[in-house]
Amino acid sequence: MYETAVTLVGEVLSTPKSRETRNGNRVASFRMVSTARRFDRTRQCWVDGDRVYATINCWKQLAESVLYSLDKNDSVVVTGRLRTREYEFEGQRRVTAEVEAGAIGLDVLCSVRTDSDENTVEGGTEEEPPSQPSQLRPLGIVESNTAADTRHAIGA
Repeated sequence: MYETAVTLVGEVLSTPKSRETRNGNRVASFRMVSTARRFDRTRQCWVDGDRVYATINCWKQLAESVLYSLDKNDSVVVTGRLRTREYEFEGQRRVTAEVEAGAIGLDVLCSVRTDSDENTVEGGTEEEPPSQPSQLRPLGIVESNTAADTRHAIGA
């Protein structure tokens, strides 16, 4: 069976929620949107293009890190396997896109934060950010698959 690998860059639409399978595995899920941007030559500005909505499913250790690290409105980069799921709702057939995530990271271009204010960056205002961020929000820690004592930040 062929699998479709995808990378989505976008915004978290819902707070990640957790559930446990019958086998005791933790699963975290959230909705996200990836919006294409294009330059409109007639208006001489960037405009939103098509949107892709997807449910992101994270398993085991990644699920734990997502629950610790992500929140609604965070900008993220998600890689994983794309699947579609069909279901019926109020007599209508519907299809939804789901991604089984292999890796998730904050899009630091959009998610720079400081301890003093989560909406501005140190040394600047929202209108005039500094050239380099002073501090990024801490990320969840997951164990490496290569050695039991090696640990790295999610997305690192």
